[in-house]
Amino acid sequence: MTELFHGVSQLHRALDYHLERQNVLASNVANVDTPGYRPFELVRQDVASDNGDGLRLAATDRRHIGVNGELAPFRLEAAEEQVVNAGNDGNAVSLEREMSKVAANQLRYEGAIRIVRSQLGLLRYAANDGR
Repeated sequence: MTELFHGVSQLHRALDYHLERQNVLASNVANVDTPGYRPFELVRQDVASDNGDGLRLAATDRRHIGVNGELAPFRLEAAEEQVVNAGNDGNAVSLEREMSKVAANQLRYEGAIRIVRSQLGLLRYAANDGR
């Protein structure tokens, strides 16, 4: 049964990522006039997983498959973005750059939602014997 929803659970992770990134970007936009504020970006920190015998698997690439056929585990953290051009007040947030990131993130989120709806629609179609 878990294999039936495996694709949806992977997309669930993508939706969580884009939701969390939207929150970080919104915080950057909200602090556009705060003196000395440095913008943040959501970064992925790979987490080593234990395969049961005390040995940890190291994912050298974020697309590696984990222990149970899952993608390699990771956690998300907001880290200060490296920006070289701060304003006179020390604020390094560029409203145009942040708004373009927000728009791109929104498009990716909506794309993932469309894929989830499509997959769930196919499952519903199959569950109703093609009706």
